[in-house]
Amino acid sequence: MNGSEIKNINIKKHRIYHITYAVMIVFFCAMIVWAAVTNRGQSPTELLSEGNIAFDEGWYLEDGGAADVGHLNKISSVVPYQECSIYHGLPDDLEEGLSLCFRTKNIDYKVYVDGVLRYEPTRRESNVYNKSLGNRWNYVPLYSNDAGKTVEVRFHTVYESNRASIDNLYLGSAAGEIVGTYTGKAVAFSTCLLILFVGLLLIVADIPANLQMQKNHELLYLGLFAISVAIWCLAETSMLQFYTDDSRLIQFLACCSLIMIPIPLLLYLDAAFGFKRKLVVPGICGLSAAEFVIRTFLHFSGVMDYHETLIFSHVMLVISVFLLLYSILKNSFRQGKSRIRNVYMVLRTIGFMGIGIAAVIDLIRFYSGSSSDTAMFVRIGLLIFILCYGISSLEKVINAVKLGVQSEFVSQLAYRDGLTGIGNRTAFQERLVELEKEKRQLPGIAIIMFDVNDLKLVNDNQGHQMGDELLVRSTEIIKTAVESVDGTCYRIGGDEFVGILYGEDVSGRCEKTTVCFKKAMDDYNSVKGQPFRISIASGYAVYDKLQESEMLMDVYQQADVRMYENKKQIKENIR
Repeated sequence: MNGSEIKNINIKKHRIYHITYAVMIVFFCAMIVWAAVTNRGQSPTELLSEGNIAFDEGWYLEDGGAADVGHLNKISSVVPYQECSIYHGLPDDLEEGLSLCFRTKNIDYKVYVDGVLRYEPTRRESNVYNKSLGNRWNYVPLYSNDAGKTVEVRFHTVYESNRASIDNLYLGSAAGEIVGTYTGKAVAFSTCLLILFVGLLLIVADIPANLQMQKNHELLYLGLFAISVAIWCLAETSMLQFYTDDSRLIQFLACCSLIMIPIPLLLYLDAAFGFKRKLVVPGICGLSAAEFVIRTFLHFSGVMDYHETLIFSHVMLVISVFLLLYSILKNSFRQGKSRIRNVYMVLRTIGFMGIGIAAVIDLIRFYSGSSSDTAMFVRIGLLIFILCYGISSLEKVINAVKLGVQSEFVSQLAYRDGLTGIGNRTAFQERLVELEKEKRQLPGIAIIMFDVNDLKLVNDNQGHQMGDELLVRSTEIIKTAVESVDGTCYRIGGDEFVGILYGEDVSGRCEKTTVCFKKAMDDYNSVKGQPFRISIASGYAVYDKLQESEMLMDVYQQADVRMYENKKQIKENIR
C-alpha cells in the first residue's frame, strides 16, 4: 500500500468522524431548542419587573399644559438655563418599595414629592467636564404614604440647541428595571467589549507582523481605530454608569473618543490602500489636530464645551467616511490576480461599506433625535467590518509567514555555507567591506587563514561523503578555536576557511587561536580508529592604526601567503 492510498484512507476515516460529530451537534441543538420552547417560563427579569408600569404619559407643566418629556427643549415655555417644572400624580394604590425609574439627558434636575425634596443626583465637579450630567439612570424611592401625591421634576436645560429629555420612565421595582436594562443592553455592551478586545489584539499582532513585513503598521492603525470607536460605543450604551456614579466623566469620555477616531482610520486607509495625492494624509490629520486644539481651547475657556462643539467631530467623521467610501470604490475596480484575491476584496469592501453606512445612519439619527442610543448601527457596522477584515487578513498573514520563511531560507543560502553551517564567502566579503570602513576606529584587526590538508586524498580513496565528514570535523575545530577568542569564521572555498578578529590584542588572540586548534587536532588524531587524520595549515596577518594606508585585502593576502608557507612546512615534515 503506497502513501497516497494510506492518505485517502485517513481522509475517509476523518470524514466519518466529522459527520459523526456534526450529527451529535445537530441532535443536542435540537434537544436544547425543544426543551427551551416547551418549558419556557418567566425569566428572572420578567419576575422582577412584573407589575412595573410605563409612566411617560400624563406629565404636565405648571400651567396645566401637556409636557413632552422626550423633547423638553422643544417645549415653548422651557427657556434654556432657566428652571422649570413638570408634574405627575402618583397612583392612589401605591405599594411599598416601588421607585420612579427614568433616564435623563442634558438637564440638571431634582425630584420632589408634594414639594419635599426626595432625590438629587450627585454632581461631581471638575474643569475638564462638560456642563451636562450626560445620560444618567435614576431610581427615586417611593413609599406607600406617597399614594395620591404629586411628583415634581424641577429642572433646567444646560444647552440651547442640544436635545434635553427624560425617557424610559417606569413606576415599579428598581431592581427589575436595572436587570432589564442590563438584559436589554447586554448584546450592545458585549459587542463593544468584543470590539475593544479585538482592537487590542490587532495592536499586539502588529508587533510580530512588522518583524516579517514592511513596517506600515496597518494592524496598529486598525486597532487604534477599533478601540476609539469601541470606547465611544461603550459610553453611548449608558451602561458604564453602573460601574461609576460619575456620569459627567462618561460623557466626557464619549466626546474625547470621537475626536480620536479620524486619524487612525485615515492612517489605516493610507497604509492599506494608499492615496495618490500626497496632501490627503497631512491635510486631514492637520484638520483633526486643529479640531482638537480649537475645541479644547473653547472648552477650557468656558465659551463652548466639548459636547456643544460635537459638530466639529461629526464633520471630521463625514470626511473620514467619504475617504472610506472612496477607498472602497477605488479598490473595487482594481482587477485581482486571482479569484481568491477578488473574494478577499469583496469581503473587505463589505466591511468598509458596513461601517461607513452605519456611521451615516447614526449621525442622521443623532440630529433627528429619533433614538437615545446613537451608536446602535455603528456597533453593528464595526462588528461586520472587523469580521470581514479578519477573514480577508488570512491571506496577508499566510503570505507574511510564507515570505518570512522564504526570506530566512534565501538568507541562509546567501550567507551560510550549506555543509558546515558557518558563514560563506559572500558573508566574509561583506564583513570585510564593513570593517574596511570602520578600521580607523578599531584598535586592531586580524585575519587568520586555514586550509584543510588531504581533502582530495580522502575524496578519492574514501568517497565524497567521507570528505564532507572531514570538512565538518575540521569546521568544528576551527570554529571552536576562533570563537574562543571572540572571533568569527567563514568557509570561503572547498577546503579554505578564514577567521576575523578585531578589538584589543588581536596578535595575542591569534596565537591563542593557533594553540587551541592545534591542540584540538592532536586530541582528535590521538584517538585510535578515526576514519581519517585531520591536518590543518594556518597563517595570520594583523592590521593596526600604524598601517592606515594598508587595505584589509592586503592583510588577507598576507595571511594567505603565511598559511601556504605553513602548509608547505607540514608537507615537508611528513616526508
